[in-house]
Amino acid sequence: MSSQTLYPKSVEVLKHVLSEKNYKDIEKYLHEYNGTADSVKPVAKYITIYWIGRVADRMILRTEGEDDIILSEVGGEAVPTIIFRKLKAVYLRDFMKLVRVQWSRHSESIKESIKNVYGDNYDFLTGCSIAVGIAGEEKGVLHGRCMKCPVDVLMGATSGEAKYNLVSRFVGDAAYALTPSFERRTGNSIDEVTHTTIMLTGGESEEVRRTGGLFSETFVEPGTLFVGKIVLPMISQPELVHVLWLLAHVKRIGARTSIQGTLEVYPVAMVGDLFEVGTAYEVAEKLRGKKNIEEVRRGILDYLNNEAKFVTSSSLVEFTPDVISKLRNINILEQNLMLELWSNAKRYVEGILKYIQAR
Repeated sequence: MSSQTLYPKSVEVLKHVLSEKNYKDIEKYLHEYNGTADSVKPVAKYITIYWIGRVADRMILRTEGEDDIILSEVGGEAVPTIIFRKLKAVYLRDFMKLVRVQWSRHSESIKESIKNVYGDNYDFLTGCSIAVGIAGEEKGVLHGRCMKCPVDVLMGATSGEAKYNLVSRFVGDAAYALTPSFERRTGNSIDEVTHTTIMLTGGESEEVRRTGGLFSETFVEPGTLFVGKIVLPMISQPELVHVLWLLAHVKRIGARTSIQGTLEVYPVAMVGDLFEVGTAYEVAEKLRGKKNIEEVRRGILDYLNNEAKFVTSSSLVEFTPDVISKLRNINILEQNLMLELWSNAKRYVEGILKYIQAR
């Protein structure tokens, strides 16, 4: 089966958004999942997307470590860094929210399209959650992965109950800031009794009872520019549509995202190849110190056109303002587009099960 047969609506959307010429250039690096064992075997097909992120609020990039941000040395300077694991967690959560809406609005159509693989247990999505543990559970406990929905199929998942694991097809580089733009803010908490920042608790000794009310936080400054890279191996047409749609919308990342941490994401260019193209670190080295988005955008395009591309690469697909506008206006809840995403996940799992049985 061809991609036009499997994914007619997704192909239509990609041609409309990217132009028919650009779509044809990258089409051979997209992958079709037709439900056979051969369709899930790894082949060299990669879509690489470069993007610019602009901090639109004070941002904390806390992770395991001593401070509230992660620093990497780029060109002899320590710059804020967004590790890819943190980025992926954001997109995974947002993708989960999206497919839950798709399920709630079109569950009957989805059930009809996937019934020959999943049997009578259609409501598996209700048990698939990446939310942290609720009261009474250990912090950070996951509630389970269904191993069947489009999120698990694209992002990867493991389960002790399933016969298979799902390898992530959403990978990439850390995003590096182009300037060492961070600030440290100190605050305090005044004890109402002593009117000092020394607060007393109920410990046995004064040393134990004393606890500091002072605190400090390190922020990435608003306006800071990051450059990053996402790699999509063996990505199908409906999955690409959904990834591009997610990239075209404002995201919140890092710690304390409920009140700060807004990152504006601007996709710059996309290229298909037998393997991923270039590195975000090399781009950050070449563009270090730049603060203008348009200047950084031109720098990424120059890097891809003149240094990173290979003989086997597709032409460079540039995300112009017109392309971004079309991405933002995709009706991601359109039934045919949504069904192609879910049917693709069903065929992916079907292929894995056939591959396992054949061994």
